[in-house]
Amino acid sequence: MDDALHDAPIGAIETTPAGQITAVNETATAIIDTDADTLVDTAIEEGFPSSAAGTLREAFADSPPSATEFTEYYPEIDRWLAVTVEPGEPVRVYVQDRTAEHAADRRADRLERRLDRVQRIDSLIVTVLQRVIGAADRSEVARTVCDGLGGTDRYDFVWVGDRDFPNDRLRVVSTAGSAPDLRERIDAALGDSDAMPGQTAVASGDTHQVPAFAADETVPREVRQAAFSHGLQSCLAVPLQYQGTVYGVVSVYSGEEDGFSEQERAGLETLGRVAGFAIKATRQEDLLVADTVTEVTLQLHDDSLPLVEAAADAETTLSLDGAVPQGDGPVVCYLTVDETAGVEPALESASGVDDVSWVRTETDPLIQVTVTGETPETVLVGWGATITEATYRSRDAEVVVDAPPDESIRRLIEAVDTTVEETELVAKSETARETASIEAFQDALDDRLTDRQRTVLRTAYLADYFESPRGSTSEEVADALDIAGPTMLHHLRRAERKLVDAFLSTTPETRPSSDQ
Repeated sequence: MDDALHDAPIGAIETTPAGQITAVNETATAIIDTDADTLVDTAIEEGFPSSAAGTLREAFADSPPSATEFTEYYPEIDRWLAVTVEPGEPVRVYVQDRTAEHAADRRADRLERRLDRVQRIDSLIVTVLQRVIGAADRSEVARTVCDGLGGTDRYDFVWVGDRDFPNDRLRVVSTAGSAPDLRERIDAALGDSDAMPGQTAVASGDTHQVPAFAADETVPREVRQAAFSHGLQSCLAVPLQYQGTVYGVVSVYSGEEDGFSEQERAGLETLGRVAGFAIKATRQEDLLVADTVTEVTLQLHDDSLPLVEAAADAETTLSLDGAVPQGDGPVVCYLTVDETAGVEPALESASGVDDVSWVRTETDPLIQVTVTGETPETVLVGWGATITEATYRSRDAEVVVDAPPDESIRRLIEAVDTTVEETELVAKSETARETASIEAFQDALDDRLTDRQRTVLRTAYLADYFESPRGSTSEEVADALDIAGPTMLHHLRRAERKLVDAFLSTTPETRPSSDQ
């Protein structure tokens, strides 16, 4: 072997045409983890490590060997080697260690496959989200989630459960996938135990994952056996929740152990929140369009409730004027009080009360607070009920709510009962809604407006003052009416107030009279 080849940075082995090794450089001995004395004068099939494919042995099966190049894994030295055979006198075999490059290629391939998987999953979840938003009722939400997830090759089985108060057990309402007997086992397990992943997710309000059924004996044996028989290895249970209320769960099964990536889990949790929002929205829509509503009066006995605690500290009574949900959980409450002294510090020190501020302090004092956490207010709003009245005293509270006529009042009460020491049903009645035509609404509003307010409101409307961007400024509207700008705004604000009162107020007769 000449000096250049002897000192080459790649491994070099010289053999006879029959495969007898005659020379080897130091790089080659380092790569194949041996020494020159051991290799020289031995057959290359014996001195060179063996691979599963045996391509080098095949190359030297003929004399002289055929020209070839290949990359193979050699388990004896745990390396990937790139080998080139060049026939001649002598035959030269060049060897390079490609272990690091192969590992990098495998990592890149895994990342590419993972990216493709994430993109496909994201696309799937976006499609399901779009369909869920358009669902007409809770049953359609469940079917949409199941059909969207279970109708693909990504998930082998999916079921959606509806929450059953007060024991937080579940009722399967929809399934999808190719494991019909698994639903029977799940139905039985939901009635006999609390060990199902879906029940854990509902009870905690957090996603629960079973990475491997084989290693998790907390899952009922009958469920694991049915899952195994269909090749299912893991599952992910995601609560369907919105604004702190859990309405049910979606359980997704995979044919792989630990079959859910972090990105996948995040996407399914987003789906759970949107499905929870859709369920709540259908409840509220039921309330809005119902011909009748169920009015329920509840007595809440618990002096640790935030607003009851504040009423006790301030030695006064707080009355709810209105409640508005704020995002995912908190409820903004507007409270009237007889006396303002001590009310603000009492509310600020109450647990679960944030953002205390006065709306007005003179006539009919009104204070705004934000109630957070698990309270009757957040639970009721989360269930799609409308709080129409509430009174908070030093030891208890009385709350009046409207719920859709087909809502389970028992379940609603039991949901509230989870947040207080004792809940008492005081009254329940079905109330028919009085529907009015557009003309009747307009006539009633017209009776409440003064002539000047009516003129200003109509002029501003026709001048596109309420458009964005505005077609006319307040000064231009005032000029058209030949009145001063502040005068125009004075009449306009009072007209707007009466318009909003007519639309939102449940007791318009208690609002300011038309000359105010």
